[in-house]
Amino acid sequence: MGVRDILRRWRERKPLYAASTHDAVSGDETRTAEELHQRGALLLKGKHYAAAVDSLARSLQLKHDLAPAHLDLAMAYLGEGQVEDAADSLRLAVHFAPQLTSAWYELGRVLVKLARFDEAETAYRSILKLDPSDGAAWLGLGDLYKARSDLTLAVECYGNAVNLAPGLAEAHCQRGFALYKLGRYDESHACFDAALAVRPEYTEALHNLGLVQLETAHPDEALESFTRALATHPGIAETRACIGHALRDLGRLDEAVQCYDDVLAERPQFMDALINRSYAYLMREDYDRGWAGYENRFGPDAMQGRGFPFKPWDGKPLDKKRILVYAEQGLGDEIMFASCLPDLLTIGASCVIECNTRVAPLFARSFPQAHVQGASKQDDQAWLAELPPVDCQTAIGSLPLRFRRTPAAFPAPNAYLKADPLRISHWRRLLAETSTDRHVGIAWRGGSLRTRQQLRTIPLLDWIPVLEQPGVQFHILQYGETASEIEALPEPFSMILNSVVSITDDLDELAALITALDLVISVDNTVAHLAGALGKPTWIMLSFSPEWRYPRVTESMRWYPSARLFKQHEPRAWAPVIGRVAAALAIEVDRPNDV
Repeated sequence: MGVRDILRRWRERKPLYAASTHDAVSGDETRTAEELHQRGALLLKGKHYAAAVDSLARSLQLKHDLAPAHLDLAMAYLGEGQVEDAADSLRLAVHFAPQLTSAWYELGRVLVKLARFDEAETAYRSILKLDPSDGAAWLGLGDLYKARSDLTLAVECYGNAVNLAPGLAEAHCQRGFALYKLGRYDESHACFDAALAVRPEYTEALHNLGLVQLETAHPDEALESFTRALATHPGIAETRACIGHALRDLGRLDEAVQCYDDVLAERPQFMDALINRSYAYLMREDYDRGWAGYENRFGPDAMQGRGFPFKPWDGKPLDKKRILVYAEQGLGDEIMFASCLPDLLTIGASCVIECNTRVAPLFARSFPQAHVQGASKQDDQAWLAELPPVDCQTAIGSLPLRFRRTPAAFPAPNAYLKADPLRISHWRRLLAETSTDRHVGIAWRGGSLRTRQQLRTIPLLDWIPVLEQPGVQFHILQYGETASEIEALPEPFSMILNSVVSITDDLDELAALITALDLVISVDNTVAHLAGALGKPTWIMLSFSPEWRYPRVTESMRWYPSARLFKQHEPRAWAPVIGRVAAALAIEVDRPNDV
């Protein structure tokens, strides 16, 4: 819309409020445009937005090109929540006064709020044409790119802002948050430190610093940061919930639950507190409340279901009915929750299992009574038309709500996934050809940036105390690029590693190899889930603050009875964990091999 159109629309707009409501002096009709502007500015400063709109509109009816009045009118509109009208007024302000940088800045800010990013960029670039050293304009550009999810450009713009204006705490803080989202935690931490050096009681910087500290396994420091943030701005639900996260990661589960309860007493639908309270319940094995709360992952502002056109299963008997169980979340979750499928199949249900394509052969072999369909979450649903009608549906992660309500409901030791017998025999023949008696699979990286990868990864160089064990052939089960890490090992250790990278993307083949091995040692990743589901002895190395599926105090795991857990006793301390695993492996090797 051009300036002429904006002016025409603005002139047609009637004043929204009677001036006499807030005006102690009568006779507005005798005032000049400047006097009405001055009066409107005072009303704006006092946050009397409605009266300010009226007075400023009257001023501009007398003098339509009074740019500062357009700017103030825009701010009054914003106070009233009229964002589109504010944008119009700001466009008029910069049209009549192109040098008015404050109007350009507010226009950029409003256009970002309206998701009109190209126009917003033009506004900020207009300021930089006037003054390339304007730190606030670079800050605005950073906000624009962050809103557009272009975090790399956002970091660059925020960097320009802090270089030009080191005292601009907001730029330090926003740069830190963008770096946090990129997983560059050390740089992010430094940015929040810089923001707090400028403004020690900066609530947002304190809160975001706590987020970084949580992600980098410093829950004690995170608790301090969140507590400081809350002291500067009491009552913020987001910060109070994060105090619960820190308490949970410290193992103070009862306190964490109480913290979430307090937040939810005031904001019953606050999703962050609801879902994290369910994790705390599950960690203390309060499964009844934990699984009920876990269903909140499908609530507003949370992950969504798959959109299949069937009614949700309500837990009622399924005799002679057909149910669709669909995939959700990560591959490891899908494998773990599949332990509930035998329970579902024993209650008379005719079952359709939609799963990740990579596990479809395994699931089809393991659950022959069901129809198994490999698919991705982006695939269409045309394949359903070839099947008999479906009566209801459930996410695979909702099955524990029906079948794992108490600790006693977890089944006795069993392997619920079955690898291909022919491929198992193939791998056993190959392994038997080596000179070693023990064959151990290893995996050292887990998760992604979004799922706390830095807490679930142990660099391969740190594994040397384990790799020193004589009489063991180690087989690399780690998916992804591994060559550079293997090459970085001292030569004796790189020589004892058997790389089977070519099969790590083929989960059915990987399952056969795992079944043929004597032991799997892994961090928390898909390999650990797969080995546990196959019933293979599996040692899992865990951080001080592991995920909700792992108990806090025992070395056993209800989901995988064949698993043994080796947990950090202190945050970030992997060396003692590696030492315990190495000692346990030495004992294991000394035992007779029954396989």
